[in-house]
Amino acid sequence: MRVLEVCQEFPNRYYPQLGTFIKQSIDSIADRGVEVTVISPKAFVLPFSGFPYHNFSKLPRLEHMKKYDLHYPRYLYAIPKKYFYPITGISYSRFVCRYAMRNINPKPELIHAHFSYPDGYGMMELAKKWKVPLVISALGTIERKVAYEGSYTSKQIIEAMNFADRILSVSEDLKTHIVRLGIDESKVEVVPNGVDTEIFKPAGKEHARNTLNLPQEKNIVLFIGALRKIKGVDYLIEAAKSFVNTDTDLYMVGRDDGLRKSLEKRAEELGISSFVKFTGPVNHEDIPLWISAADMLVLPSLSEGRPNVILEALSCEVPVVSTDVGGIPELMIEGETGYLVPAKDPVQLSEKINKLLENESRREKMGKYGRESIIQRGLTWEAHAKKTVDIYSELLSNHSK
Repeated sequence: MRVLEVCQEFPNRYYPQLGTFIKQSIDSIADRGVEVTVISPKAFVLPFSGFPYHNFSKLPRLEHMKKYDLHYPRYLYAIPKKYFYPITGISYSRFVCRYAMRNINPKPELIHAHFSYPDGYGMMELAKKWKVPLVISALGTIERKVAYEGSYTSKQIIEAMNFADRILSVSEDLKTHIVRLGIDESKVEVVPNGVDTEIFKPAGKEHARNTLNLPQEKNIVLFIGALRKIKGVDYLIEAAKSFVNTDTDLYMVGRDDGLRKSLEKRAEELGISSFVKFTGPVNHEDIPLWISAADMLVLPSLSEGRPNVILEALSCEVPVVSTDVGGIPELMIEGETGYLVPAKDPVQLSEKINKLLENESRREKMGKYGRESIIQRGLTWEAHAKKTVDIYSELLSNHSK
């Protein structure tokens, strides 16, 4: 079975934090004996340090990885995004399809796009030309938010999902949103992401903190993710005024998507800047240590699909306080592996964080049960890959008839 896996957000040597869960998904699929080729399109960028993502210019067109070949075709990404995003999908389709037709040989039997936009929309033309099935992964905000905006991009997203032979939704909640868009329910399958329980396991708080040079004596509340509005980080800063102090720090781990300066300014205004630590992005290999070093993970998102960081925290025996949005309730067991709160509610967010901070034995009990629940429910990459490859096989069997 030959499959072309396509995703613009894929980790590379200059930006290793991009799409790490996509790589884990594709690696697990390759481990099941699928002959995988990966295309990770990158925008044409100016090779100057002041230009966003300027290191894309240094990436080769082709890298030979251990499990598959990885291609980096270029395409035009028009900015500012809020005005020109629809052009991105059109450019993606034209440039990437042309590259694939010339450079991917032998022709794959199936294409799997790991985001509905621009990957899914961009792969429609190639699937038509090659006459192969197209699978699109639906991961969250694009289908829950952008597709409902009524913009031209929304129409492109819906067009791609209508065209796809199968849509893989990460959660039941997201499947409901997709079907409401008018997509045929029979072709929407729920395929949860997984976690590697051998990588994400308790490392010991003392050891993790020593390794990362973090204080042993303080409570650590941890956020991991991009600093962007959709992650609810501004509400987390508001909540922090009620739980950070000389005994408790908040660590914000992840890349800056334009909010860091305003978040730092707000922390200063609230008088808590010395207790809020912005680390920037960290190596993905260090994430298990960061989680193990923490007393809890906090995810205050406004919209989510089924965030892997929650699986990773629970697998490391760390309880979670998160907003009750998207597929998050499908991962959490309220009151047993952590707490769920409404989105945009810093008061309830801080109340639940303080409830965990006040009781170490509760944190430990929730953490241990969190890992047990992950293993019992089979939320692993092996299970994810098996279900995905079974869907590939079914599509190819029907396609050959």
